[in-house]
Formats: sequence, structure tokens, C-alpha cells
Amino acid sequence: MNKELQDILALVRGRGTPAALATLVRVEGSSYRRPGSRLLTDGQEVLRGSLSGGCLEGEVMARARDVLGDGQPRLLRYDLRGDADLVWGSGSGCEGLLDILVERLDPAAPPEWLAWIDQARTSRTPLTIHTDLDPDHLGVRRIHLQPDLAASGFVETLNPPIALWILGASDDSRPMVRMAKELGWTVGLLDHRPAFARPERFPEADEVLSGHPAQRVPELGLDARSAVVLMTHNYLKDLEALRALAVSGVGYLGLMGSRARSAKIREELAAEGLSCGERLHSPVGLDLGAEDPETIALAVLAEIQATFQGREGGSLRSTRTPVSAP
Repeated sequence: MNKELQDILALVRGRGTPAALATLVRVEGSSYRRPGSRLLTDGQEVLRGSLSGGCLEGEVMARARDVLGDGQPRLLRYDLRGDADLVWGSGSGCEGLLDILVERLDPAAPPEWLAWIDQARTSRTPLTIHTDLDPDHLGVRRIHLQPDLAASGFVETLNPPIALWILGASDDSRPMVRMAKELGWTVGLLDHRPAFARPERFPEADEVLSGHPAQRVPELGLDARSAVVLMTHNYLKDLEALRALAVSGVGYLGLMGSRARSAKIREELAAEGLSCGERLHSPVGLDLGAEDPETIALAVLAEIQATFQGREGGSLRSTRTPVSAP
């Protein structure tokens, strides 16, 4: 679940009046945004999100006012192929056929699918939702239990947010906490030094714990969508933590330090019959020329994002990775 959707849902719950949710549900050709992109509006202004490079937002808000007025969902189609892109967006580059579902969300009577998302996020389980696009059942949703099967309508899988744990609560951890929260991740810190592991030092963090890794790591509830970055700058504490992490279900491990230091730790673990395998990234982070805490945080978080998306993290211009929907 990305930050955009998290913010939209929080806005819906915090409002006292209905809002219109516009969701990009189908694209043919290229598009600035992919299916699943959303925009929340009160009919007068965009509250959060976007659907295009700016070419459609005004038109969608105008149609959203109709939806807010009568409560009936609408499926809008915009053909921006060829010269139509010049008409709609002054050459914004959308160049695709876009279907957008616009529906009213009333905080006083929230739809059931909002509760499904809350439950999935709490339990940290993926949720696949099928949205009916048939005119007779437009906007009706159901949980899609077999996402690999072909289905009409719009099918979307929402994964739980990445859960990042930083082991080491020194000052150089602060920018990583701030940036990760901007991405919509949950963030926790663990440090064996009580003087460092204080919530007031990391006000953005969801949790700050004190204790030794051997006792605390098994309590963190690490899963395949969890990432741990070891920034203790203490060889023995890193080794202690990796002993516990090697048998956990964590999806990503990042270890600060040199290649020689990493190799020595791997050797010690191997002598004990333990291995973190390909999950362990050390030196940690993408090669961005990082030199200070802020750029190091950027490099590390970028590598985590790429890893969970199954990407290499290289330059798009040297790959054939699609930038927009096919």
C-alpha cells in the first residue's frame, strides 16, 4: 500500500463531509500514472493524489461534482492518443486511453472495502480486490481470492507497507527515519544503549526500543515485507543481531561497513552453520556516491525499494523497464 493511498484513506476518515474518489482502472497505450493511481477531491480542489500529468484533473473534478451531487458512480473514458493529447494536456505525453472510476465516499457510511484494507494492513497480509466495472454493478467490490485467474473489471493487489527496523539509534539514523516515513513505511529503532533509544530523539518513528538484539529481534514480528538495516557501528552487536536475523523471515538485510568487515561476519556465521543468503546487502545501498547521513539514507532506502520491487536499481535509460503502463 503506497503513501498516496494511505494519505487518501486518512483524509476520508478525517472528513466530516463526503468526497469523491477517482481511480485509474484501465490504460491502453502509455500514461503518466499506472492503474491504481487515485485522486481525492471535494469537487473544488484536489485533496490528494493525481491521475495524469495535469491534463485531466480539472475535468475529473468537474465530473466529481456530479457524483457528489447524486451519489451515483461514473466510469469516465478519456482518449488521449494522437492529437487528442494536445487538446487535453498541451502535449503532456499521456498518449493513452484511460478509464477512470469516480465514486462518492461518505465518512458517515464508509464502504466495506475500507475495513478490508484496515484489516489487511493490521495483519500485514496482501489483499486483492476486484472492482466491478459493469454498468449494472459499477464500483461493487469483492475480495479476489485467486488473483492469478483472469477476471473482468479492475483487480488490484495491495501489499502491506514496508516495515523498516533500524538497529542503531545514533544521529546518522535520523534522516533514514524521516525519509522512510515520507515513503509511507512503518519505522522502528532498536539500540542496546538506553540513552540513545529514546522516543524523543526520533519523534517520527513508530516505535523506539532498547535492548540487546538477541532478546529483542525475535519480538519484532519480522516478515517478508520487513527490512532491517544494521547501523550499530559495533561489530559484536551486528554479529549478535545477524544470528537472530538469519533465522527470521525478514525480506531484506542491510549491513553498514566495509566489504572486509562483512566478509568476516559472514565467515563467523558460516562457522556456526548460519547464513543470511542473498537477503544480506553489504556494503549496503545503491552506488550513488553517498557521503553524508542524508545521501547514505537515500542510497539505502532506494536499494530497499528496488529489492522489494524485484528491480536492480540501475538507471532506467539503460534498461527496458516500462516507465508507464503498457
